[in-house]
Amino acid sequence: MADYAKLAITATYSENSDYSSPNSVRTFPAYEISTPTDFDEYKVTADTGGGTAVSLAKYAAAGITMLVVKNRDATNYVTATYITAGGGVTTQTVRIPAGGFLVLCDVTSTTALTLAANSAAVKCEVFIAGT
Repeated sequence: MADYAKLAITATYSENSDYSSPNSVRTFPAYEISTPTDFDEYKVTADTGGGTAVSLAKYAAAGITMLVVKNRDATNYVTATYITAGGGVTTQTVRIPAGGFLVLCDVTSTTALTLAANSAAVKCEVFIAGT
C-alpha cells in the first residue's frame, strides 16, 4: 500500500515550439490524497462507436478519490462518460482533446468509465486512486 499519492501540474508557456524561452512557468498547488488503499494504471485503447469500458468495481467499497485519463493520440479526441458520486444516475460526458487529459475527483464506482474515440482507435492511459 502506498502512503501518499500526489498530482502536481506545472504549466509552461512560450512563443517557441521547443519552449527554449518560456514566458511563464507556473506550478499549481498539488492535489494530495492521504493514504490511498488502491492505485492502478491502465493502458486502454478507446474504440469508436460504443467505446471501451474501464471497470471501476474494484473501488466500490472505498470510493475513487482521483481519476486521470490521458489521451495519447495526436489527432483524435476521446469522449469520456462517467457518473459523478453526487449526481445520482445522471451520466456526465466530457471530450478529451488530442494530447489532452481529464482529471476527476467525484466519480462513482458503481458503473464503468467509458472511453470512445471519435474516428479511429485511440491509446489512453488511465490512473485511478482510491481510499
